[in-house]
Amino acid sequence: MSWWRNYDEASITATIRKIRIGIDVGGTFTHAVAIESQNFSLVAQTKTSTTHHHEEGVAAGILTALLKLLQKGRIAPEEVVLVAHSTTQATNALLEGDVAKVGIIAMGSGLKRIRIRQQTQIGDLELAPGKLLRTCYRFLDPVRNFNDDVIRQTIRALQEEGAQVLVAAEAFSIDRPAREQRVVALANEMGLPATSTQQVSQLYGLRLRTRTAVINASMLPVMITTAEMIERSMRATGIAAPLMVMRSDGGIMDIQGMRERPILTMLSGPAAGIAAALMYAKVSDGIFVEVGGTSTDISVIRHGQVMMRTAQVGKHTLHTKTLDVRTVGIAGGSMPRVQNNRIVEVGPRSAHIAGMPYEAFCQIQDLEGAEPVYGAPRAGDPRDYVFMQNRDKNFAITVTGAANYLKLVPEYDYAHGGERNIERTFTKLGEEFGLEPQEAATMILDKACSRVAGVINELVESYGLNPLAVRLLGGGGGASTLLPYTSQLTKLPVELLRNNAIISAIGVALAMVRETIERSIVSPTAEDLLRIRQEAEAAVVRMGAAPETVEVKIDVDSLSHRVLAVALGSTDVRLSEQLGHPVSAHKRADVAATALATTERNVNVLADTGFFIAYATLKHTSRFFGLLQEKTRPVVIVDQHGIVRLTFKHVELEEMIVGDAADRLKHFIEVHTRYGDSGPQIPAIHLAVGPRLIDFTGLLDEKQVLSMGEIELSKFTPETPMLVLAEVKG
Repeated sequence: MSWWRNYDEASITATIRKIRIGIDVGGTFTHAVAIESQNFSLVAQTKTSTTHHHEEGVAAGILTALLKLLQKGRIAPEEVVLVAHSTTQATNALLEGDVAKVGIIAMGSGLKRIRIRQQTQIGDLELAPGKLLRTCYRFLDPVRNFNDDVIRQTIRALQEEGAQVLVAAEAFSIDRPAREQRVVALANEMGLPATSTQQVSQLYGLRLRTRTAVINASMLPVMITTAEMIERSMRATGIAAPLMVMRSDGGIMDIQGMRERPILTMLSGPAAGIAAALMYAKVSDGIFVEVGGTSTDISVIRHGQVMMRTAQVGKHTLHTKTLDVRTVGIAGGSMPRVQNNRIVEVGPRSAHIAGMPYEAFCQIQDLEGAEPVYGAPRAGDPRDYVFMQNRDKNFAITVTGAANYLKLVPEYDYAHGGERNIERTFTKLGEEFGLEPQEAATMILDKACSRVAGVINELVESYGLNPLAVRLLGGGGGASTLLPYTSQLTKLPVELLRNNAIISAIGVALAMVRETIERSIVSPTAEDLLRIRQEAEAAVVRMGAAPETVEVKIDVDSLSHRVLAVALGSTDVRLSEQLGHPVSAHKRADVAATALATTERNVNVLADTGFFIAYATLKHTSRFFGLLQEKTRPVVIVDQHGIVRLTFKHVELEEMIVGDAADRLKHFIEVHTRYGDSGPQIPAIHLAVGPRLIDFTGLLDEKQVLSMGEIELSKFTPETPMLVLAEVKG
């Protein structure tokens, strides 16, 4: 394990690298990658089984993966600049009911006491069928009887009822947090993990805030234990680099953040793949489809942003955000079901869960004499699954086998299987149904991919995606088994991302430090937005982001009176620059033409800042049986690396320099503002300046845009070229 200790100091110094390590904890395997920060080459990769049932939980698998990676890549501890991992711990804890009993101490006085009791006494929460999160409750009146002795006595009473962790809840604590903080401090002094509602959420709504805090608290004991185990084990290797954890919104946070808010790590597995799509594959618009062995995660990326939604656990809405990920119980290992000699369904049972080898990956001799049989892969499953049986051993017939039989999986791909076994399996299956083998394989793929295609079409419609810009982006080891056929069904182009089998681990290694600040503010002023922006920026800098890399996007929701600030920053100052290399003008024009679904000769340059180029083409479409002709001018923004960063059906744009922006930006907004019964409505504004795209689409009025614009543009010299873009309705 300590092979590097044999190096002398001079040789280490001479060969020192900057290594970023990403570890993705999947349902079946834990993948680890080491990436060299200077040129983002893949130094080493390893795969080990995920240790869900180990006495140390997934921490054992993470450590094993880390140690194997260090040895395989001959990586000295001094070379490691960052270690980050995704985790299934929070999600599994909730699904399996592996949570602590939570004691709630609520506080209130006066006429609001009854209402506060109603909103904070939430009882037991159903997390999943048959899985409950149990709570116990006490109420204190801060006016009548509230001191340290009373608080300690109340904590002890809750402990006697079985509370293993504590939540402090008080109305309007986001404005006056002192009493909640005092309860938490005393609980910690008594050795009891604790959290407060204002620590978990800064939004009004006591019932929702309390429920969110209770679910967060229920995971604290197991998550704190895991965090400490991982950190202790990593330090034992000699690695002194920051240890980060994947969040459910596509960023990473420090280990202290996981100790305090483990709820933010729900869905961190799917988030890792999306982080890779954004940072590694430089995707700006598309539908990311990550295919594993048991399930497929589908999510939307638009204008370089991942789509978010309000989090839910079971039937319970929470005061936190997660990725809008649609999970389908179809993947590379999904097994077919048969009725009346026809494939009627595929999945949800997979070869992994059934404990059966894939027909595509077993030894040639294993399938000799095997025949199709019907039965339940596991106790309680329907008995109409079909699989291969040879004497006493079963082998799964899978989506992977069907895709290989139809020659949809490239020979170099992770999912490519043995041709003789696949040929034998589908010949036998075809004979069983009275079909040609190709027909049997097609029926499996059709049933499987139709479900995936249905979700994709739903996302295209619900998010109003531009069909010209939408492409399917394949990640995960099973991407080639589902995506080519799904592409045929949806008529959308497909791209399998580079290193798709380990894309999530790469995403973890390259993910940006992220923090979200959310506040309830009625009619926020420019000063309010600036304060929240500074708070979000400071948060990611505290976690290790280099200040010069931090970008903050602000959204204002006038209906719910919420302001959301999302800050992103990198631990490596040159990370964004190193992830891409400039390409020729011809290459950029070709990329633009592909995105606009035309040829290079039909695109023209509207504007060029040196880093960004705006390309357009004219489109003529017929409506009402050809009686009307509609002319449109879709536009794409391509950066110097040849990456499409923005796409528009209808956009107005103007070139200027930063020094002129104060006056010209104001005029530009005024020209494109529309007026209606609800008053002025400014367009969705983007700025392209230097190497940055600045998104102001979440701001509601001209003053907000101008104030935030002044802050963002102050980082550039007055001579810097820039574009202002207004997304308008056609």
